[in-house]
Amino acid sequence: MSDAAKEAFDALKETVGRVTVDDPKMQAQNVDVFYGDKQAIYDVTLDVAKNEVVAMIGPSGCGKSTFLRCLNRMNDTIPSCKVTGDITLEGESLYSKDMDPVLLRARVGMVFQKPNPFAKSIYDNVAYGPKIHGLANNRAELDDIVESSLQRAGLFDEVKDRLTAPGTSLSGGQQQRLCIARTIAVSPEVILMDEPCSALDPIATARIEELIDELRENYAIAIVTHSMQQAARVSQRTAYFHLGKLVEVGETKRIFTNPSHELTENYITGRFG
Repeated sequence: MSDAAKEAFDALKETVGRVTVDDPKMQAQNVDVFYGDKQAIYDVTLDVAKNEVVAMIGPSGCGKSTFLRCLNRMNDTIPSCKVTGDITLEGESLYSKDMDPVLLRARVGMVFQKPNPFAKSIYDNVAYGPKIHGLANNRAELDDIVESSLQRAGLFDEVKDRLTAPGTSLSGGQQQRLCIARTIAVSPEVILMDEPCSALDPIATARIEELIDELRENYAIAIVTHSMQQAARVSQRTAYFHLGKLVEVGETKRIFTNPSHELTENYITGRFG
């Protein structure tokens, strides 16, 4: 990192660290992430609010997906990864010894870059989570959860006559909505999305973006996207990451029209990234 960039980071550190929201669902404070001896995330503080979409943008390799994976402890699956700092969900520490990662991932669901339906029927893809978490007492209740989840994911009308068909038989956009239905079937509090539209065509992308806006009414949502246009369309706040640091976060409209930091402006205007 150049001396000028380092000075700019240091100058903004206090400002970025104070950026919070009135009604946070999740709070990450002073988070550092290491892969062995290599540090990937530096001192990131960021809230995710109820009924809000916060978008994380930045150049490839800037740490946005790494940070997102901290929010439901997906980085636990990487032996060399160490996370420090404090991340809480409704005041509960995600990394305390009392926090069960399996239960946490039911509360904080994740939708990945590429649709990844299970090798099961459409019905069983959605029913899997409620079954293992004991959310249904009988088949009728399970049927209700499956139908409701597919409805909320905007997929039920398209698949109601073929629920026994493999989830992998659906189109790419439908598979991603199936994965979203699978996520919300366990009644999460937060939904994380890691570039959920990068493998989809424009029509499927538009449908997922509409769905994200609808889901915001019931969930806190954090999305990583490589598309600045998508961030502008779906989010209320945008966070810009660069070289593992949170450079700037604020109301999406302001970030895209009047960014405070030169690095953000350079990225938004296409000068690098």
